[in-house]
This record gives sequence, structure tokens and C-alpha cells, in this order.
Amino acid sequence: MDIQLQKKSVLLMIFLTIITYGIYIPVWFLNRKNVFNNLNSKEKINKGPIIFVLVLFIISAIILIPSILFMGTEIGAMIDGADSIINLVGGITMLVMAFKVRRIMNEHYKTNLSAAATFFFSFYYLQYKINIFLENK
Repeated sequence: MDIQLQKKSVLLMIFLTIITYGIYIPVWFLNRKNVFNNLNSKEKINKGPIIFVLVLFIISAIILIPSILFMGTEIGAMIDGADSIINLVGGITMLVMAFKVRRIMNEHYKTNLSAAATFFFSFYYLQYKINIFLENK
């Protein structure tokens, strides 16, 4: 079933995250949702939270322009504050999704992926482990 999982360069993922202003993160989860849900695990991923974060990160990218235009003003500070809240909510939601994928992979591969690495490196760590699982297949 995990034949659908694909190797991907973690360095490329970091680059894509930077140039898309974080939008690549929920896209990664969304593109792999069905693959993870087909793995042998009781845990399943719902696309609702992923779409929610995708919308949040798109809004964050859009308000980057007014944030720059109004830098140093009260309006700019308000926009920055809203952007910080958006990114905090989105980041926490993606972290929860990363731990859900970790549980799916642990159950399917009969392994114990690092909780610390999942916390600090999130989907980059998960993709790194996917790459290793596919190489050792």
C-alpha cells in the first residue's frame, strides 16, 4: 500500500516552504492525505484542518504586502499582530497533523518515530523517514 509514498528532497521542501511563505506545508499534507489514510493504521487524517491552515497561510501571504507598506505604523502593528496569530494557529494545527501522521507511520511501519524530531522538524522529519523507509524497502 505504501508504494504511493514518494521520496522527496528535504532540502527542496525547505526551499519550497520559504518561497511559498509557508503555503507548501499544508499542501504537503494535503497531497499525501490519501496515501497516509491508506496505510495500515486506525488513525486517519481529515482534510478539514489542512484546508483551514492552507487558507490561513494564503491570508498570511496576502497581508504581507500591507504589512510592509504600513511598517512602523499602528496599522502595520495591527497587521503584524493578526499575522502572528494566524501563523501561530496554523503552526499548531500543522504540528498536530504531523503527530497524527507520526502515529499512522508508527502503526503501519511498526516503528517508533521520534516525538522530539517530529516536534522540532515536523513534516521535514516525516519526509526524511519516508525516504529512509522507501530506500530500505
